Amino acid sequence: MNPVNTKPYITGCSSGIGRALAELIANKPSHHLIATARKVPDLSYLPDDNPNILKVALDVTSVDSVKNAFTAAKEHFGDNWHLDVVVNNAGYSLSGDTEGATEEESHLEIETLFFGTARVTMKAVEVMRQDKVGEEWRGGVVFNVSSLAGLVGLAGHAYYHAGKHAVEGWTESVAREMSPDWNINFCIIEPSGVRTNFEGHSKAAITPHPAYADPSMPARKLESYVKMGMKAGAAAGMMEPKQVAETIYKIAARGEKVPLRLPLGKVAWMMGKGKFEGLLREWEEVKEISFMGKEGS
Repeated sequence: MNPVNTKPYITGCSSGIGRALAELIANKPSHHLIATARKVPDLSYLPDDNPNILKVALDVTSVDSVKNAFTAAKEHFGDNWHLDVVVNNAGYSLSGDTEGATEEESHLEIETLFFGTARVTMKAVEVMRQDKVGEEWRGGVVFNVSSLAGLVGLAGHAYYHAGKHAVEGWTESVAREMSPDWNINFCIIEPSGVRTNFEGHSKAAITPHPAYADPSMPARKLESYVKMGMKAGAAAGMMEPKQVAETIYKIAARGEKVPLRLPLGKVAWMMGKGKFEGLLREWEEVKEISFMGKEGS
């Protein structure tokens, strides 16, 4: 983010990580900012009289809305505008008993978390891969905000996990499609607990299913643990949105190789490490079956 005309494009800026990052960029006079939210009034914390800041209404579940948002950015900053950094942060949590989820609830969650991220990413790639200075591509960085939920699967958030796992696998695949000449890099951000507005409009709940109501059920135990963690705050390893925003900014600005995956927070790092170590143990246990009795084949 060092060039004077750097333009970060951030989705989901109404609260949490997106808002913290938008505020961080807005306070740096050398940067331009494209901040998006489903409703522009949710971006009222940003100034209206700064030509370096564009506030755009964006519904990532709408193909036309995504297209129109990029068109608005081009019209505002001019035909030779540069898109250097994109942060896909739009999304919300859907929690509850999976058996009780409706078709509409489950489809909208995946549409927002996964297809929304995919739409914005590929539109950004289209812009970045055509942006050349002489014979050199300017390139850019796409940050897709996943979660610890993209690494592990816990009870009571199946469709949220599905969306984040989809983002991770999809991003890994798309990153491998890029020509090295284009200089387009991807980074999957995997935070653990963050103090965001997940108790407000960033969280949806499935109507409880009576078969899972007993306090001894795994999802009920996890809910109890999460509530205790929310009260404990930082003591439970929760991060402030500002911390995550500053880390994303540093990754984009440092000019070094961008990591494909970045677990954020001690909890995310340790739980992710434990997940993969456990997976390796499980693989060793089924090795003979996997090889179908033919060692080395």
